[in-house]
Amino acid sequence: MGIKDLLKFMKPYIKPIHIKKYAGKRVGIDAYSWLHKGAYSCSMEICLNSDGKKKLRYIDYFMHRINLLRHYRITPVIVFDGGNIPCKAATEHDRHKRRMANRDLAMEKLKEGNVNAASELFQRAVSITPSMAHQLIQILRSENVEFVVAPYEADAQLAYLSSLEVEKGGIEAVITEDSDLVAYGCQAVIFKMDRYGNGEEIVMDDIFDSVSLKPSFQNFDKELFTGMCVLAGCDFLPSIPGIGIAKAFALVSKYRNLERVVSVLKFEKGNLVPEDYSKSFIEAVSVFQHAQIYDTDMKKLKHMRPVPQKLLQSLDGEIDFLGPEIPPSVAIAIAEGNMDPISMEAFDCSPTPRCHTDPVRIQISGRLPRVEAASVPARDGCFVAFSSQKPRGNSNTGKL
Repeated sequence: MGIKDLLKFMKPYIKPIHIKKYAGKRVGIDAYSWLHKGAYSCSMEICLNSDGKKKLRYIDYFMHRINLLRHYRITPVIVFDGGNIPCKAATEHDRHKRRMANRDLAMEKLKEGNVNAASELFQRAVSITPSMAHQLIQILRSENVEFVVAPYEADAQLAYLSSLEVEKGGIEAVITEDSDLVAYGCQAVIFKMDRYGNGEEIVMDDIFDSVSLKPSFQNFDKELFTGMCVLAGCDFLPSIPGIGIAKAFALVSKYRNLERVVSVLKFEKGNLVPEDYSKSFIEAVSVFQHAQIYDTDMKKLKHMRPVPQKLLQSLDGEIDFLGPEIPPSVAIAIAEGNMDPISMEAFDCSPTPRCHTDPVRIQISGRLPRVEAASVPARDGCFVAFSSQKPRGNSNTGKL
């Protein structure tokens, strides 16, 4: 998940932080990063599809952190992953195989009566599904928490929101566990936030402006930095054997031209470089710059940044790898949490045993008060748009 060893390499630029730094600000949340962490405590119940409230502990985990942010007067903006982006298919396939293998091993340990070993394997096997995310979305609606489901990668949607002015729905920082957000160029990224609000932060301006810290990025721009990350290996393109983050940094520092770096690698690595690596490299870098996102004002898909004509020509106009087009009506339904972005089927929110209609109790430690989230009323159907902090007139349609 993310750029291999990037955060370790960037350690001199990472600083301890408490989330109260962003009091009064809008902060984006990579929803699936919290969902994954929350699912660890109930991974066996999720994998076995058990009945009972324990399976929904991931919602308690998530809402505890939402209330923590609200305690410090931070406006959370939750962004969920959407559909699978084509150029990530191989990575997703490999992850699915690993999860299934771990699930099979977990079942064996469970049959043997080794519950502890089974629990550890179930944690590796658990997968966050759109239906799990949708159960959380119903709680977010009832709590008037702003959210959007990205058409494809949540990272791209968060990077886009980071590029906007606050007045236009922008965010000041992103909370995640995924180093990809740094490669996307988000201005401020917060990692490892604990239940008390302590975490670690990396700020892009510090990376490019520092004159004393090593490694030095003074001669880098955002495109070179992203290219370095792709060379080191990412979800969209595996690295060439022998090329890690340190070697990628050295090559980009030396040549300061990504096309030249790829040419040098072809010469030095020979047959270790796949024939189509140049094209795949361009595509991977392009995803970090031009992926499809949802524009909440226009209510349709667009690219994070416009695709330059030169790039379009070099790719023969084939840019579906950035995320295929989706009709506006479908994009709206996905963004507002009314449609499964994988199956493209509308969610059924009628009250069933699977729907989370009981109150979520969140125990907040320290000086923070105990908070009880409201239940989702049975009348709240799935065709209710997501809410913003400030409702506009009589409309219940919110926007970022």
